[in-house]
Amino acid sequence: MGKLLPRITGLGYALPQTIRRNDDPIFNWLKKHITDGEKLFTGYHTRHVLKDEEELVSIMVHAAKKAMDHAGIVAADVDILIGTGSMGKYTNPNELNALHKELGLPSSTWVIPTNCEFSHYNAALLFADSLLKAGRVKNVLICVGGSWTRNVSYHTPQSVSAADGAGAAVMHMSDDATCWSVTDYNTITDSKYYGTMFTKNEAVSWYDPHLKEQQLWTAPYFQITDDGIEGFKTFGMNTTPLAATAIMKKHNLKGSDICLISHQASEVLMDNWNKVIAPSQYINTIETFANMAPANIPVNLAWATEHEHFLQDNLVLLAIGPDMHANALLLQRGY
Repeated sequence: MGKLLPRITGLGYALPQTIRRNDDPIFNWLKKHITDGEKLFTGYHTRHVLKDEEELVSIMVHAAKKAMDHAGIVAADVDILIGTGSMGKYTNPNELNALHKELGLPSSTWVIPTNCEFSHYNAALLFADSLLKAGRVKNVLICVGGSWTRNVSYHTPQSVSAADGAGAAVMHMSDDATCWSVTDYNTITDSKYYGTMFTKNEAVSWYDPHLKEQQLWTAPYFQITDDGIEGFKTFGMNTTPLAATAIMKKHNLKGSDICLISHQASEVLMDNWNKVIAPSQYINTIETFANMAPANIPVNLAWATEHEHFLQDNLVLLAIGPDMHANALLLQRGY
């Protein structure tokens, strides 16, 4: 028995059943038009993808139910639902509202979507921790789902990384010292990169004398400019791990004292983060799950709880966003 604290008492994750390998025909155009950008996106053997007829909320439901079962709560117990479904069926409202419907949550349950790619999970854990400490709520359900295989153009190098998945957590007050609790966070933001990585559609010129509309539009897709590539190499590779080392220094922790779970956009980034942070254990699934975008960290935390043994009682969750920002959230247990 430990201190009565806001703790993560339930975890769950879900992946689509369909697996896409590197030899999938969808990557044929990329293989014929190799660019320097290809060198930045590496480390994937397989990735799970939603079928055209499958909706993102379907895997979010499975992840959320697992977390709720693990925590021993039912739908009626959930006070607030925080997270995101990115990219969902609509631009708005967020897919998180569909999750509320599918789970049968009470009408009093407030649905709060976050909009901070790709640190949704870290933010949700921090918000839940604060709400619980303030006594505003008793049970918080967090769920983050990503369907970014639908948010890329397969004529761009970043598309090779795209995968789908969903992860969930339940937080409430608990004295179970084996459960993780939020200790602290640290963020580095460099907003000069705003507008260098983004999702938008593009105009396509089209002439047809029988149509009044002379312009068509592509579907929205994730784009990286030349400045974004430079930010990937500088901020992404070199600045991001400093968010983790700063919080470690603040709490007198060395790399050998922590486990690390991070965003997994590319092994190019992760290899450098591993070198700088030097964690006792770096838990990732990039080879088999690829880049689940917003769902990387929540899926890997739930997956590791089932399939790995955490070597330390200090866990750093390291997120990065295309705006650009890096966030390190320190979780601890054992007290």
